[in-house]
Amino acid sequence: MVDWSGRDYAEVSGLQRAMIVDALADLEVEPGERVLDIGCGDGYLTRIIAERLAGGLAVGVDASPRMVATADAGVDRGPDEPRYVAADARALPFTAAFDVAVSFNALHWVPRQDEALAQIAAALTPAGRATIQVVCAGPRRSLESVAMDVAASGRWRRWFDGFEPPFVHVDPDAFGDLARSAGLTVRRLSVTDREWDFGSRDDFLRWCAVGCTAWTDRLDGADREQFVTDLVDAYEPVAGRPGLFRFTQMRAELKR
Repeated sequence: MVDWSGRDYAEVSGLQRAMIVDALADLEVEPGERVLDIGCGDGYLTRIIAERLAGGLAVGVDASPRMVATADAGVDRGPDEPRYVAADARALPFTAAFDVAVSFNALHWVPRQDEALAQIAAALTPAGRATIQVVCAGPRRSLESVAMDVAASGRWRRWFDGFEPPFVHVDPDAFGDLARSAGLTVRRLSVTDREWDFGSRDDFLRWCAVGCTAWTDRLDGADREQFVTDLVDAYEPVAGRPGLFRFTQMRAELKR
């Protein structure tokens, strides 16, 4: 798993913040409930959820220790403050502990979706529910797929021998069966074609430099910057213009 820098993530997280605001508009949580935020990143979403849970509990988990450290640094240890735990989504340290589980734009970084969904089911109470939002398979090549193409190209191939994709983009049509195999039932599922204009190629480069560390952590120094530059060059024809990011997003509401 990638150990992202929480500080770097927070500095370029305008897109993530906007998606969280959209996702929260339809998220139902009640005071007193226990909520698990999987892939909590720097804790931004977990803190907002905690504010809605008077007498309840919000716990954020992330596989990146640096992300968890950033999230935990903002906690004042009050009774209604969220808690943060470093944990892989495929090995959550909870059993029947939460009324609600959420994961916004994180689980596509877990190649074994079946294992992650089974762990979410195990962490929920028998009447528990979950909301999962991911980048899914869509009508165009994704940024991550383009990154794999760049990694396999002549200049970079030797650095990525045996490198497996660090992501998965699930097929929305097959997600219901995948969820059922993990002990979850899909109540609602929607797919949206989305885009985000970073405003400039340079700003998109900075965002990619943070988000593509699964690739660039295999490189040194100036090679890291050049890889991101090559990625953005290769992706621009897919998006249609510099600074534009396009992706397909799936949102699934599930129950035990």
